[in-house]
Amino acid sequence: MPTPRQRYREQVRREIKQAALAQIGEGEPLSLTAVARRLGMTGPALYKYFAGRDRLLAELIDDGLAELAAAVRAGSPATGGPRARLHALARAFYDWAVANRGLFQLVAAAPRRAGVEEVLGPFLPVLGQGRAVPGLEPPEWAHAPAGDRAAALTGAVVVWARLQGVLSVELRGPFSGTGRALLTAEIDSLADTMGL
Repeated sequence: MPTPRQRYREQVRREIKQAALAQIGEGEPLSLTAVARRLGMTGPALYKYFAGRDRLLAELIDDGLAELAAAVRAGSPATGGPRARLHALARAFYDWAVANRGLFQLVAAAPRRAGVEEVLGPFLPVLGQGRAVPGLEPPEWAHAPAGDRAAALTGAVVVWARLQGVLSVELRGPFSGTGRALLTAEIDSLADTMGL
């Protein structure tokens, strides 16, 4: 069981992360001095909890990817055809991103491969039921053999790209409010391409 000091430290770390996300959500670049000011602390006091701005950003990105992966897993239907399951997974991703705009912007700007693999993991069995996206090779790091794994991995690359595009339209610019309809069209187009 954590000591009172450890619990206090974790509580302050959570508050720092929340203040950093609020700052990012307001469109401001992350500044430890500004985060400290929001919390009524001095800038140097934050260094007791995070080694620096980059460490704080890295933890926020890791947290965001873990939360997004959990949301996608929770949105994974147990039944239904591949197309319906693909739509459900994409909606879970989309809904989390819209509800967590600041955190999603961090994740989208600097995704970590391990976290992306975890987010896309629930998509792979569905995408593996189709055929590989023509003209697209699986990422080199994936070491995909021929067949359904290649289809799953090329499909995952396209899913990631299309979701990023749809969310970019929804979260920024003059077409806000069109994201859900655009999401449906993009996932239908991918499903057609892959024969799902």
